[in-house]
Amino acid sequence: MKKSGLLCFSLVLALAASTKSNAQEFYIRGGLGLVTESGKTEFNNADPNGLTMIQQSTDVTVGADGKTNVKSLAGTLGGGFKGNLTFGYMFNPYIGAEIGLNYFDGSERTIGKLTSPLMQSKETAYLRGLDVMPAIYLTPAFAKLNPYARIGLLIPAAGKLHIETEANATNAAGPGTDVRVNAETEVESKFSVGFAGAIGVTYPVGPKLQIFGEVEFKNLSIKSKSAEIKKYETTAVNNASGASFLVPGQQLADLPMNEKKFEFEDSYTENSDPNAPRKIPTQYVNVGGVGVNVGIRYSFGK
Repeated sequence: MKKSGLLCFSLVLALAASTKSNAQEFYIRGGLGLVTESGKTEFNNADPNGLTMIQQSTDVTVGADGKTNVKSLAGTLGGGFKGNLTFGYMFNPYIGAEIGLNYFDGSERTIGKLTSPLMQSKETAYLRGLDVMPAIYLTPAFAKLNPYARIGLLIPAAGKLHIETEANATNAAGPGTDVRVNAETEVESKFSVGFAGAIGVTYPVGPKLQIFGEVEFKNLSIKSKSAEIKKYETTAVNNASGASFLVPGQQLADLPMNEKKFEFEDSYTENSDPNAPRKIPTQYVNVGGVGVNVGIRYSFGK
């Protein structure tokens, strides 16, 4: 499917290049946007070491009477805020090509939770990153309120998935003293390609300046490459006095390599070497979303 998309994209550019006219012009477009998640799926397993007792993609509540309520969690990490800067070229009044740079500041999303008399755990995740979007731009070239459509490829260029974990074990260090764990993990991605598009309108506010508004969609799953626990802190806290101390032997420096570094593979042979990163099954991060963008466009043509 990705190869077909690349082929179609190349064919449209070739068609545009063969229909040049005197209306050629460069333009630059910049704006801000808000994205909501779409195409919900199950979240990934964010605790390979099994420290939180969280079942993947669930919100579990265990009452004092032992009754358990399980809520399924599903969604994407595609919601959040974005800023974009796009450079384009119109081959003629109707067809153009552009390349956009999108900075994405993802909303924090709960991907796992456990609440019980003995353990309270929560995992949250969010994305920060830069995407590149080469696209074609199509418009009927109306003089005033001018509709347009653009569609292209979405390619993550930089950024990481951040996962934050909090766990509290009630009375784990004795009556009235809880043990709390705080951890932060960063996930690197492999090269991934998705699709994105938008439908919008422009309106002239000057000879070369236009304002625009659009509805944008994106369909992208990012393949994980590796993960590393960057923070791991275990603290004993006395609930009466508030006094706390770090638990010896249960800090980031105490974790062996295979409990703080992980590599995602489609196929692998298990290795119990504590001094090597642990191999775990490939995971995909769903960042699908639908949003709105507004901003300005400046043309450099005559």
